[in-house]
Formats: sequence, C-alpha cells, structure tokens
Amino acid sequence: MQLRESFALRIETDDPFRMWSGHGDLDVPADIVEAEPARYIGAGELLNAPDFDQGINYTAERIEIQLSGASTPMIQMALEEAASVTNARVHFVTIRFDTDWQLVEVEYEAVFRADKITVASQDGDDGRTRTITLSIGTEDTNRNRAPMAYFTDQDQRRRSPDDAIFSNVSGINQGTSRTFGPR
Repeated sequence: MQLRESFALRIETDDPFRMWSGHGDLDVPADIVEAEPARYIGAGELLNAPDFDQGINYTAERIEIQLSGASTPMIQMALEEAASVTNARVHFVTIRFDTDWQLVEVEYEAVFRADKITVASQDGDDGRTRTITLSIGTEDTNRNRAPMAYFTDQDQRRRSPDDAIFSNVSGINQGTSRTFGPR
C-alpha cells in the first residue's frame, strides 16, 4: 500500500501548539504523547522544515522550521508567545495517510528544544512576504563545556561533594584498561 506523508510540530507550551503541513485541521487520536484527541492546525505548503539527522554517536543538531507567507494574526501570535516557546519541548511528527488521505499512523520522530522565534518581512515582486522561523536544537546544542574538557573526580566533587563516580579516572592512561564494578 502506498502511503502519503506529511510532517507536523507539537510545541509543549502551557497550551500545546500543534501545526501540520497539510490543508485544513487534522484531528489526531490520543496516543503516547497526546493524552486526549488533539487538533493540528493546517499550514499547507507554507510550512517547511529541512531534513534532520537521527543521533548516532550523538552530535548536537540545530534546524530551523519556517512558516512563510504568515498572516497578520499569526505574526501577532508568534510575537506574543515567543517568550513561552523558549526552551519548550518540540516534537517533530511524521503523519502517514493511505491513498484516500485517511490517517494511518502518527510517528514522533524526534524531540528538540525550542531556542527562539524570529519574524522577518521581505519585499518582493509579488508584494511583502512575512516569515516566522522557529529555531530548534537537540539538548546538546546548549553545551557549555569546551570540546576538550575532561571528567575528573575534582570536577565532579565540586558539583556534588559526595559523588565519587569519577574517582578512578586518574588511574586511566592511554593504552590502559580498567575494570569497574564488583570483582
């Protein structure tokens, strides 16, 4: 059976915001994320997002999702809600339909953290185009640790004086194997 796909976003604010890349509203049944049936607002072809990588040997990732051709009420809502969106959990969702556009599957592909919403306006040949951009990233995009940082017992005890999880680190050298755990 040939399936058709669309993508959606679920932003966990106080009142979760849901949008999908189809036309009209889409009712999604309750599942592992949605406690009760939910309605996703249709943004049509105006909503786009780049491909993202699945984390293997994890590297931090940041992507931008854009809503181009946004209406004045949508721009006002984005500006009013920008503060509540920062650090909100964002589910990237794939929605699959059968050939008759009947909902078959809702799959939550990845979870990101929202960084910020920006609004841009640009004059063009067809008039003014207003774009809302949501910048999202994986949890590791906010790392404050330098790339060459090390985990030492001293660093860990500074954070938590009674935590000895890194107490054997000083005995590890290049080419040395160390057994941990009960003997």
